[in-house]
Amino acid sequence: MARTRYEANSGDIHQIYMSAPRISAAGAAPAGSVSNDIIVKVSKKNREYGLRPRGVILTRTVGTAPNAFNKRTFLPVLTPTAYASSAFAPEAVVTINTVAWTVLRRQDEDF
Repeated sequence: MARTRYEANSGDIHQIYMSAPRISAAGAAPAGSVSNDIIVKVSKKNREYGLRPRGVILTRTVGTAPNAFNKRTFLPVLTPTAYASSAFAPEAVVTINTVAWTVLRRQDEDF
């Protein structure tokens, strides 16, 4: 796991931990230094303290018919500007570690 910066909708900059291939796919990290000590939790449960990041739900088909199935994953997007861009719009293609994923939908951040 590697550490990078995440810009919240409020403008605060937090630390977030993700794998290096996911960091490169999640858009450019925000400029500036960390301004809030709350660490963003990618898999935060509703009753936990912390910030669940905004991001996109990605999907791809694995296997061939009749045994094909859809696999899904969540990718945090590091800045509000990148989140609003067409690169993370539904139906856009995002590549993580040479694997192509399709954006299924966007998911807003949550405290």
